[in-house]
Amino acid sequence: MGIALQQSPQVFVNQRNFDWGQDQAAIIALVGRYFSDFNGNGFYPHPDEVALQRELLAVPSLRCLQRYIAGAEARGLAITGLGLAGLEEAPRNAVLYAIALSLGFPTSTDQRTQRVAWDIRARPGSAQKSSFVTFSERVGSADMHTDSSFYPMPEEQFLLYVVTAARCGGGASLLIGVDDIYAELQRTEAGRAACALLFETPLPFRVPSVYAASDEQVEIEMAPVFERHGAQLTMRWRYDSLLKGLAARPTLDTPAVRSALELLHEVIEQRAPRFSQQLPDDTLLWANNRRSLHGRADYTDPARHLIRIRIADTPNAERIGPSGISAD
Repeated sequence: MGIALQQSPQVFVNQRNFDWGQDQAAIIALVGRYFSDFNGNGFYPHPDEVALQRELLAVPSLRCLQRYIAGAEARGLAITGLGLAGLEEAPRNAVLYAIALSLGFPTSTDQRTQRVAWDIRARPGSAQKSSFVTFSERVGSADMHTDSSFYPMPEEQFLLYVVTAARCGGGASLLIGVDDIYAELQRTEAGRAACALLFETPLPFRVPSVYAASDEQVEIEMAPVFERHGAQLTMRWRYDSLLKGLAARPTLDTPAVRSALELLHEVIEQRAPRFSQQLPDDTLLWANNRRSLHGRADYTDPARHLIRIRIADTPNAERIGPSGISAD
């Protein structure tokens, strides 16, 4: 696969350059042997996921894709013309689950449905709901964020598959590297001070209603925005989750914290360099969820439909917090 640079040195866009051959049928049959219940075609983290992963990596197309993504050294990578457009929902999601499992361990961070494959499309009436609605349930733009910022162990990776791109021309996928955000903050004294505070101070991230255990329960995760893991700078970030967390924990809403968050939000949304592109139908987008932020440009077409799968480096049985391991 040749690499075509698109707007950012950390995000690549390519066409698929391998033939699935009989591999899709083999993958669907293999996944079907492990699952007696497809959980509404969304699947779930299988209790024998390590054994299933080993079998899937013996499939040539999956092994090729896994090696390519792992070796790309990118914050984000899009593969167009993936070759799943002709499949029905269940087999398509089975292949997407298999791709995700070949890269790590797909998680179910939704505590109620336990689904791994999550539909990103507008729900009727979602704009009028009083609950804390997540970006994936409505039309419009989505601020830059990291997935699972409100959980103890945010996943290291995620996949987005474009079933139907917005026909209005909007809904471009956006990606920003964490290093670029940090570099922008270091340009000013206020930015450096904000960075120092957000490294040291655990802040309250509120869990959106759709992911909480119940509609009535307010769930909060305390964590700093910036962390270092060895030489790597990582972030967890969701501005609306932080604002709602501070509203639920008002003693933490100090002027210094509020100022730092507002400055960081402004840098992320208006100043940091970003990848921006509307990805066509049948495109797979992989991104590093700790080293980049993602979002989307405004759109109005309610038929826009993507599938998201979050992927941890750690098996689900070893994770802290919602994971969705189910007995088959």
